[in-house]
Amino acid sequence: MKYAASGFVAVLLALILPQSTAAQGSAKDDALPLPPAVQGVFDAFNKPLHPIVGGIAPGGGMGVGIGYNTPKSENWFHDAEARITINRYWALTGETGRQTQRSRVGVFGQIRHMNRLDFFGIGPDSLRADRTDFRLRETSAGAKGWIRATPALRFGGSAQIYSPELGSGQSPALLSLEQFFMPAAVPGFNADPKFARYRGYSEFVYPVLSDTDQPDEEYRGYQGTYQFAVESVRDTDAGAYNFHRWETEVQQRFAGFRPGHRFTVHGLMAVTNDDANVPFYLQYTLGGGGGLSAFRANTIGTDGTRATLRGFQNYRFRDKDIVLLQGEYRVPLHKSVDATVFVDAGQVAPTASRLFNDWKKGTGFSLSYMRKGAALARLDVGYGSGEGMHFFWGFGGFLE
Repeated sequence: MKYAASGFVAVLLALILPQSTAAQGSAKDDALPLPPAVQGVFDAFNKPLHPIVGGIAPGGGMGVGIGYNTPKSENWFHDAEARITINRYWALTGETGRQTQRSRVGVFGQIRHMNRLDFFGIGPDSLRADRTDFRLRETSAGAKGWIRATPALRFGGSAQIYSPELGSGQSPALLSLEQFFMPAAVPGFNADPKFARYRGYSEFVYPVLSDTDQPDEEYRGYQGTYQFAVESVRDTDAGAYNFHRWETEVQQRFAGFRPGHRFTVHGLMAVTNDDANVPFYLQYTLGGGGGLSAFRANTIGTDGTRATLRGFQNYRFRDKDIVLLQGEYRVPLHKSVDATVFVDAGQVAPTASRLFNDWKKGTGFSLSYMRKGAALARLDVGYGSGEGMHFFWGFGGFLE
């Protein structure tokens, strides 16, 4: 399958080069014509009260739900969302507060239930054959906000109470975590205390796009986003799982070799204090299309996705520290279809000094159906890792 995928990429590139100029010429008409009834369905996703299509976390499958978002022109906002997936993941979220063009502050609450999260063990040497699963229900509540110091620079943070509830995984094809791993090998195996989590971050974007520029997802030239964050997590029960970590993330976009092409470089590094005892469900993960949104509320991601190592299964590697580098080259393939070729590399480790040993690597390609600069549907195909070929579907962009 690896060689078949390589051949597909070669054919894809051959198709791209002669068509890219024509695709750029029709950039403003970036969507295929839609019947009025279908157009009405798409328009429903842009209303304050709207349907939701999309998953919750890897393993949950496709989900549906309903959400409400206050228009950005209103100062007081009240946002809420409820969704459920085919594998019985479900989530409820709500936030209310005040927003302006320069700031946003509010209080929030969230419950997220996931009954078949993959677990392969701790560390960079975990084995694919040791795949198990576990159930995790997360309840969190607190306050968060940000303020824009300049058009290019903003500062933000959050304070919340985080309460996990662990249980046996419910995948019919896998053993549950506690049936395979010894407690001593899994930090937090039998512990789900309440945590107080405090996070602060700064974000710099250059250049800043004006209202007359293209939306961010359509911007084809140079642009960089740089973020630095610190987090302190306190075990409010016994203090056994106190830790702190710092994170830095960069996304840099460049114009490609032809009009309409785009090259994106993405990097992320996060380090926890060496003597920390971090529960496995709060450790960083690499692998698949699940991303890091559970650990980094403001994750930037690469070009239109927050996937990590797409040559591996979801949540394939897990530990206290993480490094990730990604490169993507995007081209308009035909009208509303974009193609991307990518390279991913990264590592997890128990200490920062071991992060740069024996990196995990993978390559692949993506196809995206674009509308108004956002991907309504995206297929990522990752391979080259030595662990087979992996497919990751993503849906979204209805609210862009």
